[in-house]
Amino acid sequence: MDSNRIFANVATDGRQAHVTAAEIVVEKRRTRQPHKGKIFAAVHAHSYEVPHYAAGLCAKLISEGYIGYIIRTSNDQMGGDYTIGENVLNNQQEHLRMASVLGFKDVFDLSYRHHRMNGVSSTDFRGRLILIFRMLKVDTVITFNPWAPGEESPDRWVTGRAAQEASSMCGVANEYPEYLEAGIMPHPVGETYYFYTRPGQPFNRVVDISSHVDKKIDAIVECQSQGGGNSGSLLRARLAKQGRRLPLLGSDDRTADREYVREFLLEDCRQYGKAHNLTYAERFYYIDRREHVKSKVDEYIEKNAVRI
Repeated sequence: MDSNRIFANVATDGRQAHVTAAEIVVEKRRTRQPHKGKIFAAVHAHSYEVPHYAAGLCAKLISEGYIGYIIRTSNDQMGGDYTIGENVLNNQQEHLRMASVLGFKDVFDLSYRHHRMNGVSSTDFRGRLILIFRMLKVDTVITFNPWAPGEESPDRWVTGRAAQEASSMCGVANEYPEYLEAGIMPHPVGETYYFYTRPGQPFNRVVDISSHVDKKIDAIVECQSQGGGNSGSLLRARLAKQGRRLPLLGSDDRTADREYVREFLLEDCRQYGKAHNLTYAERFYYIDRREHVKSKVDEYIEKNAVRI
């Protein structure tokens, strides 16, 4: 196999195709808020997923003028070592703190049952997201790639598929016409960033998150029920019982958690960033649905139309 080729998705629907390394776009930090007034929605199944896969991108977009909203589709009832009720509450509270750290304007919880989402009506699920996307006037969606290979979690690929369908349909007036009666108008989603979650999954965009890595670290640290946010303090306590310590982990739990995340949980972001001369990077498959190029019909009309 040609080592210069990477699996990525076609630009229309995300299904797998070959894209050359030369076609991968490096997206760097932009100044003066060029996206001021635009809206993005980050859609994930569980409380720790946006922090791990897209916190840098979310912080970057917000710094560039976007208003961000986050949508969690599951109730995270299996996400922790406590009872189902306690897990639901712990993850809800951690999710709210994480969203605050990253600067999201609001949080939506759809509260489908964790590990049961493949039994949810896809039409109803899609309709709920269309309502939110239209109500917020979402321009950009960040979510799972429903066609990515190797994804075993039904919650993830069901979430990605519903978000993909909602993105492609929420600009169509005849979809859910009852929303029109409520004054919620169609609004097309112009762009999608699909997470890169496992080795071998497709991507065509590398986002420089070097300026926002501390935000990403703080977001991951809030994910303690699941996501490894308290791994540093747990390791520090275990070593203390053995009469040992790691200077890396500092002298308090907060420092231990942050430095553990920086050293160990961001290794992939750090190593891949080096390939593009970046300190830290996140990967995505990016789709642009906006119309930038005039059609051949429009060009023909401009050249040949005459006044009556």
